[in-house]
Amino acid sequence: MKKNTIKIMDDNQAQVSKAFAKNAKIYGTDEYKLWREFLAENPGYTMTTKTIKKNPDKRTNKNLKYENMRQFIKEQDNAEELLREFEKEIRMSKIQSSPYNAVLAWFLQKFGNYDSYKEFFKNLDEQKNSETTNVNIENMPSAANM
Repeated sequence: MKKNTIKIMDDNQAQVSKAFAKNAKIYGTDEYKLWREFLAENPGYTMTTKTIKKNPDKRTNKNLKYENMRQFIKEQDNAEELLREFEKEIRMSKIQSSPYNAVLAWFLQKFGNYDSYKEFFKNLDEQKNSETTNVNIENMPSAANM
């Protein structure tokens, strides 16, 4: 959809781009004038913007930083061997055009069970958040002692 395009969807809705909708609210802009002209010819229409459908099953690499990969590898049975291999992959990836993607490809190939480490990183984040929010109440002065 082009910037200054109004697409009639049904009897009372016209679809526009987000940029058009934003500018149509500003008095005097080309979009404002175009929308007013459209409403004069088509009274009762409402402006809607297109929404993009999001895939809930999309695989993301959120939390797959080198340090988090190390944490995950340390939890494996053969952690020492895997850590050596991981560090070797990092060193070898330096010559690649995208070193992180090379290491990530190795990690995903080595640990094919995506859900297990996704859950691991989710739990790791929850632990980090709870550690930062916990306060040792025993060592705090009470109101009676003040």
